[in-house]
Amino acid sequence: MNRLQIVLAIGFLFSLTQANFAEDPPKKDPRKKGPPTIKALMITGGGYHDYKNQKKILSEGIGKRINIEWTIVLENPKRGALPDVYKKDTWADGFDVIVHNECFASYSDAKQIEKIVKAHTDKGLGSVMIHCAMHTFRNTKSKAWDNLVGVESRRHGPHFPFIVKNLETKDPIMKGFPKRWKTPKGELYHTKIIKSATALGLGFKEGNEEKTKQVCIWKNEFNKARTFGTTIGHYNEAMKEKVYLDLVTRGLLWSIKKLDKDGKPLKGYEKTAKKPTSTRFRVVHENGDVWEFADASALIKSGIYLGENNCKCPCEENAK
Repeated sequence: MNRLQIVLAIGFLFSLTQANFAEDPPKKDPRKKGPPTIKALMITGGGYHDYKNQKKILSEGIGKRINIEWTIVLENPKRGALPDVYKKDTWADGFDVIVHNECFASYSDAKQIEKIVKAHTDKGLGSVMIHCAMHTFRNTKSKAWDNLVGVESRRHGPHFPFIVKNLETKDPIMKGFPKRWKTPKGELYHTKIIKSATALGLGFKEGNEEKTKQVCIWKNEFNKARTFGTTIGHYNEAMKEKVYLDLVTRGLLWSIKKLDKDGKPLKGYEKTAKKPTSTRFRVVHENGDVWEFADASALIKSGIYLGENNCKCPCEENAK
């Protein structure tokens, strides 16, 4: 079956959500500018996780907190293949921040991976790294991805709810995060933080901190790029938590220098739209055909198959 690349354009602009698409839009006074909007690209897919639902949890959850316009690419390439989204040199053009919630562990071409990293650093893009993004490109010989991410990680431990300890309560990213938070469910990655990164949160099994502790929240600056990262995010139950969505939103804002010292969005970037966010879908077939749908209902009625890979997590063999 042909593979589909799914690009979901999700608009959070005040002017967009207020518009009545059944009528001609009202003329705008060119002297009046709307609230600033962050342009974000979310790259997701690769199997092993519930990316179909996670893309919605993240985009809608963050969209309720700040003014943001999403483009979401969901891909499931063949094992070891380069995802289509990275094949054009202009893949990151026009975006302020890239949210990586993907699991492309087997791709290993060092030169191409370094080009992907360079697209972040040359433009000074913000990056948000979630969960399996830390295992993406892990089989390559290049260290470029790790340098962008801020930690090295090649495996994870068993699944259990874990405690997250706030290590930097005065850091704007961690303001509002509890001193301790227990995840509803969890999968704790084994991490080694690099010199350019700052640990913000420590995860460990309740009652066994010394033997199980791992950095699970951090920030990193690499050349011109800023990265916020967290290994929390295997389970939807944790991702849906207000604590989690607040955290990731602050991390995203920090990565693009739109977070103030009190952990709040800079003026104008806080959520201003009062109506539900409109969501539009654009489906791109590998042969170049393009379909556009006004809403999820129309997409479902089309009968286009949007299945994902389901298989054993490749890092289970190393889990302890």
